[in-house]
Amino acid sequence: MKVAFKTGLIVALCLALLPVLASAAPPTPQGKLVYQDDFSDPKKSGLEDNLQATDYSRGFHAPGVYHLKDLKAGETHWELFPKQSYGELAIELDVWDNSDNFKGDLAQGVIVRAQDDSHFYAVLLDPRKGQYAVRKLNGKDTWTDLIAWKASPLIKQQEGVNHLRVDADGSKFTVYLNGESLDSFSDTAYTKGGIGLIATNVDATGNHLHFDNVKLYTTEAQTAPTTPSTTQPGDLPKTGQAGSDLALLIACFALGLLSLGVWVRRKSS
Repeated sequence: MKVAFKTGLIVALCLALLPVLASAAPPTPQGKLVYQDDFSDPKKSGLEDNLQATDYSRGFHAPGVYHLKDLKAGETHWELFPKQSYGELAIELDVWDNSDNFKGDLAQGVIVRAQDDSHFYAVLLDPRKGQYAVRKLNGKDTWTDLIAWKASPLIKQQEGVNHLRVDADGSKFTVYLNGESLDSFSDTAYTKGGIGLIATNVDATGNHLHFDNVKLYTTEAQTAPTTPSTTQPGDLPKTGQAGSDLALLIACFALGLLSLGVWVRRKSS
């Protein structure tokens, strides 16, 4: 009975860890590459260029990046592309924290299916704490979690460049990070809309977030945009909250394998 219980516990542990440990490489994006931008031409995207703004800094600079700087703690800002609106899509881009220091906490990411300036999905990475989340804005300052903050070893922390990709297929969304599957979620509220870049400052000082190498694929024809390119501050999507303790799960997994090895040796001796 004890042996069966121990074996069952190990199997259950392995199954629980399988979604975390078994990441899958992303498939080739569906559809045509309809837009790509390395931000070397500030006029191409239609994004606002105002590096000296006193509310939040946004714009282009050498060597060809777009940046967002939230000048105040507790604020979130975003920029929406005025010329891109899709339902079925795959968007990928590079994001990284180019701040002078890494004191405090922040997050950055990508917006998909924006209906307007207060209805969209946001996929966020926190490079300071190695966490990610998916949040839905459904009206001014009305945020809900579709995926609450979770830790992942796939996230490159501090100044590491993270290659983020989001696929939207009907009500299903799949998130890939750095060439591996990160997570997925479902929601039916927004079937089509714009794309954008988002940055949130919890309590970081001198934050400076970079975005580059955007590629957008779709199986549908492009239509006239309905989303604005500039935004007002939004209520902060809380970041840095406790996520799943990956280290503890891995330790339990290793302990289970060790116990299994000890049991096997005893049976064979």
